[in-house]
Amino acid sequence: MTAIIGTFRIGEDISVALDGDMTGVSAVTAKMKPALLTGGTLTLDDAATATSLTVTTNGTSGWLISLDHATTAGLTEGVYGIDAKLSYSGLIEITEETAFIQISRAAVE
Repeated sequence: MTAIIGTFRIGEDISVALDGDMTGVSAVTAKMKPALLTGGTLTLDDAATATSLTVTTNGTSGWLISLDHATTAGLTEGVYGIDAKLSYSGLIEITEETAFIQISRAAVE
């Protein structure tokens, strides 16, 4: 099974780091979709609508990919996959792996 890199709560800000060489990168975009568990492997639910995430620079070491608490308040519990796309002067490189996170409901609301 693919590892989950973080657990967040519904209604909480989400922020994950994408480390990498920033040289020549002209733009970074990121989207998130619910994931499906099939045969012990997590995959993105292609039928689901993607949620766009905010991407900001993280100093000189890469980027922060985030989603605000108001948007996560509308999510359902489950596992989600995050994909980022790096653009290099018209060329596109997709990150090697989808990053998976767990979204859960707080015990006390």
